[in-house]
Amino acid sequence: MTLIPDWMPNIHPLIVHFPIALLIVAVFADLLGLILRRYPWLKTAALWLYVLGAVGTIAAYLTGKEAAEMVHFPAPAYAVVSTHADLALNTMLFFSIYALARILSAWKKWDRFNSVAIGLLLVAAGGAGLIQQTAERGGELVFRYGVGTLNQPKGDANIRETDESLFSDMIIGENGSWGWKASPAAVRVFSQKFKWLQGNRDAFDLNFVKTANGISTLKIVSERQNSALIVFGPALTNMQIKAIVNLDRFKGRFLLAHHINNPTTYNFLAVESGKVRLGQIQNGVVRFLTDDRSFPFSGWLNIKVVSSNGHYRGYVNDKLIVHGHGSVLKAGQNGLALAGQGQVLIKEIDVQSLDTDKVPMVHMQNMTNDASNRK
Repeated sequence: MTLIPDWMPNIHPLIVHFPIALLIVAVFADLLGLILRRYPWLKTAALWLYVLGAVGTIAAYLTGKEAAEMVHFPAPAYAVVSTHADLALNTMLFFSIYALARILSAWKKWDRFNSVAIGLLLVAAGGAGLIQQTAERGGELVFRYGVGTLNQPKGDANIRETDESLFSDMIIGENGSWGWKASPAAVRVFSQKFKWLQGNRDAFDLNFVKTANGISTLKIVSERQNSALIVFGPALTNMQIKAIVNLDRFKGRFLLAHHINNPTTYNFLAVESGKVRLGQIQNGVVRFLTDDRSFPFSGWLNIKVVSSNGHYRGYVNDKLIVHGHGSVLKAGQNGLALAGQGQVLIKEIDVQSLDTDKVPMVHMQNMTNDASNRK
């Protein structure tokens, strides 16, 4: 017999309700203790409920952090999970400090004074507001986005489509999300519609090819050590980039680059020699936000980076590999970068804005004629 049933992805749902209940009951017991002073045990009960609730918030935060590394998030949910994580951290810190303050107050007998007792109750009531906000975001993740449930959608239907004809041209959402999938027009689109902020387009050989198993790809070949930074689309704030690539015959660093404001200032998820890490370039100076994480891989890779409210997450094949934190970034363009030599195969790229829930798709006016102009 195991504590977690097979259909439950993690223990967080079993833990999270206890601190919520304990702390809410603690506030009410505290209030009753002030009103019904002839029952001193109410004050004592409230103290221990606060202590147990604070311990519960630590357990809930740690299991929630673990859960975030295990479950799949649809793109619109990332902004919610980042806010939920921040609120959960603040709630844990608040009640951990508050419980210590209540213990000290009881030990020193400061809570015998009405002003102190009332003040402590008001502070706890404010903390209950943190609980409500945290729980609301958690409920939204489950009931709105299906996170952690068997009915959760697997994939980001907002921008990705199964009909390959929809990707014969570049497509873009009204909120700036965009998608590209390799087609016979891939070389023309990649050469003319994408912007090469760094590197010489002529230093790379671009071809549309189909693999032995029929996968349409754009093959980018560099015979020498070369670098490139390639972008497309409008500036976005909270966003997700996903690319399906094959790097088996590439020696160097492949980046998903985001919040690109100029060729020397942007953030990135780097994949190189079986290792993954997050970093940023500020005025040409590289700073890594996480340590290298080994991830032995070969063949086709589904690489994804998410930037949401100061949380940066890097995934390979739907597995969270690296998670970093920083300030909320200034809106910037998105794309990819590479530095090295060899062959990169790209099947598709999509970029999603996380600032709205729905991404209605429209063809870009200056791209809809690509299919008819193919040779």
